[in-house]
Amino acid sequence: MAADLIPFQPEPERGKDGSAELPVDLTYEEQIVLDLCREGKGRNEIAKLTGISTWTVSQIASRHGHYFGRSPQVVAAQAARDAQLKERKQRLALQLLDNAELYADALAGVGSPKDGQLVAKALRDILESHELLSGVSEGEEMQGTKDFLLDLREQMGKVRDEFEARHGVPFDSDEARRIIEQEENSDE
Repeated sequence: MAADLIPFQPEPERGKDGSAELPVDLTYEEQIVLDLCREGKGRNEIAKLTGISTWTVSQIASRHGHYFGRSPQVVAAQAARDAQLKERKQRLALQLLDNAELYADALAGVGSPKDGQLVAKALRDILESHELLSGVSEGEEMQGTKDFLLDLREQMGKVRDEFEARHGVPFDSDEARRIIEQEENSDE
């Protein structure tokens, strides 16, 4: 192990005035760590070469403006990962939109008002998830919400009209409530 350690004969760091003198505030240990940082060595490699703990290496480096893991390769890798995540979110948002269309179609053919409410809630949840994933702006969101509510009102109106045509009673009557309860109980 001792043979693997780097001999402590650092090249002097240039001072603020460009001279080859060591800055007064650097310890010998700090100088070695900073020299190895300038050579492009990583935190674990420096710790292994010098026998200094990785925590101490990180502390010394950060006090002097060097942060491990911020190399151009790491930054590029993070940017690539962010782009992949954004693409996945967009793909998922499109899938949710496809599902929303299926639920909207299903809403037109529901048999009971309760089923209509369940399908409408599922549709609303899907659309909200889509908006969160797609990053829709607030103005677009408001217009989308208005369009959704108008469409929902139209679909619910169709459900009401079909119910009244099939049963011959007003949808908001006590008799309609009894019919709905009987349909719900027969479904269970």
